[in-house]
Amino acid sequence: MKDFLAEIGVDRFLAETPRALLARIENPLVVSQLGVIAAAGLIAFWAGARLRPALTRFASHRLPQHLAPGFLRVCASLLPPILWLAALGLAIAVGGALGQVLPFIGAASDLLLAWICIRVLSFAVKSPFASVAISLTAWSIAALSILGLLDPFVAQLKAHGLSFGDFRLSYLTIVEGVIDLVALLWLTTLLFQFLQRQIARSQSLTPSLQVLLTQLLKVFLPILAVAVALGAIGHLTELTVAFGALGLGVGLGLQRLVSNFFAGLTLLVGKTIKPGDIIAYKDSYGWVTAMGARYVTLRTRDGVEHLVPNDYFLENGVDNWSYSDVRLRLHVPVGIAYESDVRLAITLCEEAAKSVERVLDHPEPLCLLKGFGDSSIDLELRLWIEDPKNGTANVKSDVLLAVWDRFKLAGIKFPFPQRDVHIISGAA
Repeated sequence: MKDFLAEIGVDRFLAETPRALLARIENPLVVSQLGVIAAAGLIAFWAGARLRPALTRFASHRLPQHLAPGFLRVCASLLPPILWLAALGLAIAVGGALGQVLPFIGAASDLLLAWICIRVLSFAVKSPFASVAISLTAWSIAALSILGLLDPFVAQLKAHGLSFGDFRLSYLTIVEGVIDLVALLWLTTLLFQFLQRQIARSQSLTPSLQVLLTQLLKVFLPILAVAVALGAIGHLTELTVAFGALGLGVGLGLQRLVSNFFAGLTLLVGKTIKPGDIIAYKDSYGWVTAMGARYVTLRTRDGVEHLVPNDYFLENGVDNWSYSDVRLRLHVPVGIAYESDVRLAITLCEEAAKSVERVLDHPEPLCLLKGFGDSSIDLELRLWIEDPKNGTANVKSDVLLAVWDRFKLAGIKFPFPQRDVHIISGAA
């Protein structure tokens, strides 16, 4: 590291710069440049404050209501440094026409340009980590440019690198590749968000097809960004082989993740599950609120959201209550005492089911004799509903309450467990 700093001239710069600065401070041209920089800044902020009311009127009259606040926020942040940079650019142009070199004004222009770039990117990048990384990069480049170390630094990055047999990769190429990849991934993220909104708004696409297209874009766009970044670096064949080997190793460690992804695609292509479907899960049921690359979000009547891995449905099957028809048949067991009138009980059960609002008239409720139990005659009432997402237990409860009322009026007895006890007395 010490040799690298020496090669780009950092040690020489640290030794000579303090003396050079002390010598230049006494130069009237330097003092005048500092005065121009300060005056240009004051004028820029004064002009920015004066232009703000005009920009507010423009935004309120010419821009859509949802865009006006963002436009004003961007102008308030960028207008002063842009005006300041323009004033310094004018000063540099005037100095050049007079044959004067103005290095301090040029350095201030570089710093302002870095400031503007950071402000612009901060509006587009929401991640705090990414904002800090962009700020450090921009200020570092500006500082190296001002100190005259940028060109030597770039030359040394190009001269040094990593070698793998006949394949050599310079540090400059690595840095350029990382920057290209980050920029492309950011652009693909913006593109994905835009396309996702357009797909969600489309009325001609079914919910399952919307999810399928979204998942394909989520995978395809990053792969495209990586391929373009590798192509920009060069040596595409060697890098592809290297990243392919790395991807194989990562893929072996993420088999379950890959399995869930392709299971999700299988569910979507086969239209087995789609958002809004009502499906059974273990001892409960719920409706599908979202489908992702790794899991299906299933919300139950209790308000609990289960994140079920996609491959669970391929391994265990899917009980989809609304696959082709939203109607669902419920089974309500009813037991009566042996001394009761069975035919009357069957009729009363069917009448009770018909009296409940959510029970469908077609198909009609049907009550069947299922068997003769130890303590009761077992009946089963079968009825249909078309809104299972509103609950099934509440329908059964309403039906059983209606059965209770009718059995009470008709004298139909409910059974109790019965046991016969035989007492055997021994011989005297």
